[in-house]
Amino acid sequence: MRRNSRNSAVSSRLESFGEELSNRLIEILNRIRPLGNKGSHTQRTEEFSKEEVESVEDAILDLYALIFIKYFMDIQVNLYSSPEVLRLFSLLPPVIRYKTWKYLFEKDKNNIQVVDKLCLAIIKCYDKEMAFKWLEDNAETIKAIPYPDREEIDKYDSMHIVEVLPGTYVAKITLNFDEYNNMYDLLLSKINDPRTSVNESGKMYKSFEEAVKHYKNYKKGNITSNSSEEMSELCSLMDFVYLGRVGKSEIQN
Repeated sequence: MRRNSRNSAVSSRLESFGEELSNRLIEILNRIRPLGNKGSHTQRTEEFSKEEVESVEDAILDLYALIFIKYFMDIQVNLYSSPEVLRLFSLLPPVIRYKTWKYLFEKDKNNIQVVDKLCLAIIKCYDKEMAFKWLEDNAETIKAIPYPDREEIDKYDSMHIVEVLPGTYVAKITLNFDEYNNMYDLLLSKINDPRTSVNESGKMYKSFEEAVKHYKNYKKGNITSNSSEEMSELCSLMDFVYLGRVGKSEIQN
């Protein structure tokens, strides 16, 4: 793919991505093209090496992540982003979430929501040891992130109060700002929390085939015609990446 493509549809799509993401898209596709061309012609008769296959698989995962990078850049993800949107996104394989949040962290290292989600994604894609290393490697940056004041904390907390039964409300707060005064200590507590071990290293689901049943179940009970525009758009992107995916239990049956 070239930026100056004669295909008007291609050119239009690249323009909608903006210069930076378009360049990233082109770079990813250029990583896929050489082996893709070889695989589509009969001149190559030997099998592809494990390293070659893995390099293409990684590039394809980068393509998937790019879809969600653009989505979160468009909605300008921040501390007050919809909890439902973030919950829906968490039903993707950890590697997609890791690649997405890692890119967004590099673009904005003061974004509390991004920093928190990247930390959790590292735990789920790799393990807690890797999350500790990431936290230490970025300790100076994370300690310098402006911490929310009382008004900002109250606004955040109010967004996470949900009705679990008629007239019964509980706070499902994922960032307990009141217990700490800086993001480093808050994230360190999350890494140490036994609850973040539930899907460490993808114990619950790691691949698309393992994650799809969780996505379908959540979508069935939470996505309606009254869902917000942000939710509906994210759902359409999720439907696209899960297109044709069959859960492992379905395969066994």
